[in-house]
This record gives sequence, C-alpha cells and structure tokens, in this order.
Amino acid sequence: MSEATTDTIGIATGPRQSNFALELLPSRGVRLFAVVAMAGIGVHAIGAVADLGDGTVHQLVYDWLYCSLYAVAVAACLAHARAGQGRAAWLTAAAGVSFWGGAEVLFRVLEPDPHAWYPWASQALLAIAFTLAYLTLVLLARARVRRFDTVQVLDGAVAAFSTTAVASLLLFPAGGVDTDQKLPGVFLLAALMGLAFVLAVHALAGWRPDRLWDLVTLAIAINALGDVLLVHAGAHGDFRRGSLADTLFVSSALLLAFAGFYAGRGGRGLLARAFGLPLPLGFAAAAISVLVLAGVGEVSTLPVVLAGIALVVTLARLAVALRLVERSRLQAMTDGLTGLGNRRKLIQDLSQELSTPEPRPLTLALFDLDGFKAYNDTFGHPSGDALLALFADRLARAVAPGRAYRMGGDEFCALLDDSRPDASEALRRASTALRQAGDGFAVTTSFGAVALHSEATDVSSALRLADARMYEIKAMGRQLEHHGTRNALLQVLGERQPAVRDRAARVAALARAVAARVGLDARGVELVGRAAELHDIGKMAVPVDILGRAGPLDAEEWRVVRQHTLVGERILRAAPSLADAAPLVRSSHEHWDGGGYPDGLSGEDIPIGARIIASCDAYVAMTSARQYAGRHSVEAALAELHRRAGEQFDPAVVDALSEEVATERVAFEED
Repeated sequence: MSEATTDTIGIATGPRQSNFALELLPSRGVRLFAVVAMAGIGVHAIGAVADLGDGTVHQLVYDWLYCSLYAVAVAACLAHARAGQGRAAWLTAAAGVSFWGGAEVLFRVLEPDPHAWYPWASQALLAIAFTLAYLTLVLLARARVRRFDTVQVLDGAVAAFSTTAVASLLLFPAGGVDTDQKLPGVFLLAALMGLAFVLAVHALAGWRPDRLWDLVTLAIAINALGDVLLVHAGAHGDFRRGSLADTLFVSSALLLAFAGFYAGRGGRGLLARAFGLPLPLGFAAAAISVLVLAGVGEVSTLPVVLAGIALVVTLARLAVALRLVERSRLQAMTDGLTGLGNRRKLIQDLSQELSTPEPRPLTLALFDLDGFKAYNDTFGHPSGDALLALFADRLARAVAPGRAYRMGGDEFCALLDDSRPDASEALRRASTALRQAGDGFAVTTSFGAVALHSEATDVSSALRLADARMYEIKAMGRQLEHHGTRNALLQVLGERQPAVRDRAARVAALARAVAARVGLDARGVELVGRAAELHDIGKMAVPVDILGRAGPLDAEEWRVVRQHTLVGERILRAAPSLADAAPLVRSSHEHWDGGGYPDGLSGEDIPIGARIIASCDAYVAMTSARQYAGRHSVEAALAELHRRAGEQFDPAVVDALSEEVATERVAFEED
C-alpha cells in the first residue's frame, strides 16, 4: 500500500515511489528548487568555462545570477525554519548564507574591477558567514547525535585529523602559499575543519547518517574544492570573479539549503551504503601514509602534526576497544544481579580444573532455594532480588577461598577446595548462608555435592550427578516437611479430641478408596486423603462443651461450629506443604443443593474432593458410636446416604461409596 508524504515546507505529495531518483526529489516544491538551482549553476558554470568577458552578459551571469542564487538558498533555509524542522539551525543557516551572499554583493559594489581581490568589508562578512555555518553544523549535529559513545567519538576524531592531514598535504605545499593574499588559505583551512567536523558527526552516528548529512558533507567538500581553486588562482595571479571557484561556492550554498528538505526524515545515507564500518581503518591508514611521505620527502609541518594526532587518537581508540572487549568478556561470565560467576563461568572453571595434569581435590556443590518462590510472590521481585544479592554475598564469604556462582533463578553453586582442613565445614557454612527466616516466610536450601576427579571426570557428569543428588535431598525434605507438619497437627487434635482424630483416620482411608473409584489420579487420591485426615482440624477452635453436647445447639452455637471449616483452611494455608488441601477442607460441609456452608456452593461448583470427604465423613459418623446418637448399621447408613443424595450429597459419590463398602475394599474397624 502506498502512503502519502509531506515535505518539510508543507507541500503535499503523492504516493511514495521506490525509484531512488524520486526519493531524492520527493515533492513538487523540492523539484522546483532543484530545477532553478541546477539551471542557475549550469549557466554560471558555462560562463566560467567560456569566460564571458566584461560586457553585459558578464554582469548578468557573474553578478545578478550569481547573487540571486544566494537569495534562493536563503529563501529555502527560511522555508525550512518556518516548517519547524530544526528551526534554530535553519535560521542560523539562512543568516550565514545571507552574510555570504552579502559579501559577494558588497564585493561587486565596492570593486568594479572583476580581477580585484575581496575588499576587507567583504572579508569580514565572509568570516561571519563561516562562523554561522559552523554554528549551523553544531545545531544540526545536536539534533542528530543524541548519545555520545566513546569509541564513536574517537572514530570521529581519527576521521577528522586524518582527513585534514591528507588535505593539507595535498593543498599546502612545503613552502607555503605563494600569494600576498593569505585569506584564501585561511578559508580553505576553515572548510577542511568543517569537513572534519561532519565526518566526526558521521562517526558518532555509527557511519549510518541520513541524507541530510550526506548533502551537508557534499556541500562542505565542494566549498573546500572551491577554496582550493581560489588558493591556486591567488598563487598564480589568475584571480577573477565568475570563475569555477564561484560556481562551486554558490553550489555549496544551494546544496546546504537542499539538505534541509531532508531534515527530520529517516532513511540511511549514501555513506553508510557505500562504506560502512571499514572507514575508521581507512582513515588511520591515511594518517600513516602522510607520516611515511614526510619521512621520504619534504612535507610542511601542518599535515605531519595532524597525522601524528590522528595516530595518537587511533591508539587511544584501540585501548578503549580492548578495554570494552575485556569488560564484555567479564560481563559474559558474570551474573548481573549478584556479581558472582554465572553458569558459563562455572563451566569454564570446571573444564580447566578437570583438564589440569595435576588435579586438586575439589567438591562441586549445587544449591537450590526452597521457599524462595513464595517469598518472591509475597514480597515482590525487588525484595526477592535483594535477598538473592544477600545470599550471594554470604555464599562467597562462606566458601572463600573457594568460588561461588549463581546458575540462574534461585540456584547457586560453589567449588570447594577439599585439601583445606575446613573443607567439610565450608559446605555446612555454605548451606547456612543460603537460609533466611522472618515474619511470615522461611527460605531454606537443598544441595547436592560431588567430588571432582574421583566421582566425576567431565563437566556434564559432574553437573548431572550434583543435580540428581540435590533433588533427592529436596524430595526427601518435602516429604519430611509434609509428614512432620501433618503429624504435629494430628497430634494436637488427638490430644484435645481423641475421638475426632480416630474418626478422621477412618474417613481418610475410605475417602482415598472412593477417590480412586471415581477416577482421580494418584496425586488427586493423595490430596483427598490428606484433606480428609485434617478436615476437622478447625474444631480445635470450637469449645469442647459445644462439640460434646448431646442436646440441640442454639443459633449462636451453630455459628461457632460452622466457623471450623474456615479455621481449618487458615491453619492449612499457614503450612506450605499442606496448603493445597485447604480448599477441600473449606468446602467439606457444602451441600449438593447449595444448603451447606460456608459459601453455599452447589453441584459441581463444590470441589470433587470436598464432595467425597462429605459423604465419607457422614458414613463413618453414622456407623461409629456417638455420644449424642446411636450407631447405624452399614445398611442403614447407606440407605440414609442414598436418601439424601441429590440434596446433601453428590449422587455419583454416594454410588461409588456404596460399591466400595459392598465389595469390602476398605475394612472398617468396629468400635
């Protein structure tokens, strides 16, 4: 799909074309400017070559046409400033070209003789024009270069000094310029410095400048060439107005104005397309060539000094580049958060240790944090990063003079020197360093260790063995944590209400069997059994006189009893190894028809595990001896469950429970 564009002086254009020539002239306004400028330059160039003499045609071409072209350039610069694209730069450019053109007008007014040299008034205006031109370049560069990179700055300096060295070698002979008028040489040097400046801007842009800077560079280069012709003419007494030097000067002004049509536009410049990154090397080679020529022939001082500076800057650039390479290498081997060596660094160190002809006894220890994810989720990633940095500092000090690493995430690693007398103590210190507890959190660690050379002789087997041992310990720790917490809770419940704990064990056994019968997987069966064992844990918060009362309870007492599922949920959520059972405990007294508590859930909105626990709990309660009600037979209990199926209980769960009892897959203890 084509898209409309608008040039910098507000003239709407048609669809963008892919043709390169049309890209250079993107609008009717630009094309009109280009036609007028090229026609005027063409006429002036023909006149310069043909030497029109001193008549009327001479005056029309060398005076009126010449000065009018400066006015066209001023108008274009003002149009760019009005469009708002780099207004300060283009107002400055308009002023500079105005002084430039004014110097030429004043020259023609004060000196009718076309062979006379510039009067001092014109020379003063030209000096102002050059100053404003440099200010324009600075303003344009400030908008183009938004970040200063050290290497690019040095590249720009190399380009600048090398270019001026070569140019001064070619343009200024060893004996100097043989002319009474020194001003052409001054202007030539100023033009060369301007060319050096724009080359530096190209470098700061990564040798990827846009077309504006391509045109600015060309404008300054043409102006420098005009100064070369002017210097040559002054040295040989051939100076006259209307020469090719004047054609080049006005062409430079028009090119600068033309460059403004690309202010604010994207696109890569021609310099990047043509040369790219090899340019800095070429500039350095040019400076070396100047010094070589100075060694074999007579060369003026200026190019030698400039080339020497270019080589000094080149050496500085190489030093900075080497430092950056070293820094990049270190960064590639370092964890950005903690400053420890990363996985790549560990593998490098392991490879060196395992390949050495005289190996040292070393232990590779791999650590994985337990509870860190919960800490991160609870307190946020900034706090998690701070804790990792703290652990890294502790680990590094604990294993010193061994080496500590961060593998990524919540995994750390250490290489310990087994030849030291405190080697085993270092492993204990490392494990302790990666532990932190506080209000509402506890972060611990599991680790696996492997002896290098004796147990593993290559990097992959060492890491694999340490990882396997770490996860063995982690799994063991989780199992111990789960059983330890569960046993502690059941013990507390049994100490307070022995009957409730005993009944919970029977409910859990039956619930596991029913869960398997309804098709839950092994994990689901285990989860249901765990929740069934602890589904009454919240009754520890219910007064004993209420739980053991044979008579009816009033409304307030029922409100207290119904809180026990919420209390149980809170207790289990406080234990990370039991938290996944908390939702089943909360919903274990919901009814299929929505008449239960605490949330009034109904049907399949009730978790399947909670529906299983509810049916099994009711069955065990009815078939057990109770203080406030008689014990039902198995048949009577099943009949009551079927009667309440569809109201209090899930019909499918009741059917599965009946099948389980009928086939005697679960043995019930008789009181």
